[in-house]
Amino acid sequence: MLGLGLCLLSCVVTLAFAAGSLLDPASSIYAMWSSFAWPLLGPQLTVLTLVCLLVAVVAARRGPRILGWTSLWVAAIALLSSAVITGRIIAATSAAGGSANPFSGLWLHTLNAKPDSTVTYEEVDGQKLSAVVYKPSDSTASAPVIMYIHGGGWIQGSAANLGHDMRWFADRGYLVVSVDYRLATASQSTWDKAPQDVACAFTWVHQNAARYGGDPQRVVVAGDSAGGNLAVNLAYSAALSRARSGCGGQVPTPEAVLVQYPIVAPQDAYDNGYPIRGFEPKMFTERYLGGVPNEVPDRLAAISSTTHLSAKAPPTLIIEPDNDGLIPSRGVLAFAEKAQAAGVDVTVHRIPHSNHIYDELFAGSIGNQAGLTIRQAYLAKLGLAP
Repeated sequence: MLGLGLCLLSCVVTLAFAAGSLLDPASSIYAMWSSFAWPLLGPQLTVLTLVCLLVAVVAARRGPRILGWTSLWVAAIALLSSAVITGRIIAATSAAGGSANPFSGLWLHTLNAKPDSTVTYEEVDGQKLSAVVYKPSDSTASAPVIMYIHGGGWIQGSAANLGHDMRWFADRGYLVVSVDYRLATASQSTWDKAPQDVACAFTWVHQNAARYGGDPQRVVVAGDSAGGNLAVNLAYSAALSRARSGCGGQVPTPEAVLVQYPIVAPQDAYDNGYPIRGFEPKMFTERYLGGVPNEVPDRLAAISSTTHLSAKAPPTLIIEPDNDGLIPSRGVLAFAEKAQAAGVDVTVHRIPHSNHIYDELFAGSIGNQAGLTIRQAYLAKLGLAP
């Protein structure tokens, strides 16, 4: 009876997650957490409900009929729900050119991985800005280069984050360089400083790529969330010769841009993003800008990605979780439409039942597999594979 009771509870929780993933993700913390669950635990929930279904079958035959048959139906519906939702994520990944193995997704592990080296690419305002380097597996070839800009609402995070993902690309023949930039604080805005930092970093990567086995003629920029904002704005402004580097020199234009759930529409995120305690869109946007958006319209325009649109912008991949409540998907998708109308080659791949940082919770999850393999397939399509 205890086992059946635990199974019934597990199935009810699974059904609650399934129902929550169908709600507006910005409507409640329940809807937010439900959409975090599926790209992380979809395979586990499917296996769990399958086991519970088998337990319920035995109970329906041997135990109290009402409890047994109730558990059987609840388990069957929970299994169907989890299998369908997990299957939809896997199918969307496949349609985008990637792959997500649900069996591999059962085994989760850390996102940490040791880099090959960490160097200072610039020192400004007494702060050393780091470039964390992951060398390609084939040291004899000239590898395509990915410069990654971390997220964190412009107020937290570091170049050392997501080492597993950086190493994953390096093991497949890329030179990967993850870079720091100045973060905003309650007393110091960085809306004009962080873009100069990443432009400086990109210039440094071009100048030093060959030292680490990279091809300076095949450099792309990538970023997630706030890093996605910086990546898009860097690439698009460089294409117009408007990017300004904090360390001087002409900023090259990347060959492509790879971003996930980017803050390309900061006003929309400010107005509509769900306020997770301690990490509210209103809070981190105001810190970055140094004020309320409508009180500093010039600063808001400078960080808004529509400001930098032109047909000269490089090809852009946007991976967007459909249930992003922190940086609402509608703002990101509206930007993509405007970019396409401006002549930018924009590809959007949407991940269903998934929320912000759907791929960053644990390495090996189906969400993590999706984010990695979709970007790999896109680079290959552009002729930027090793």
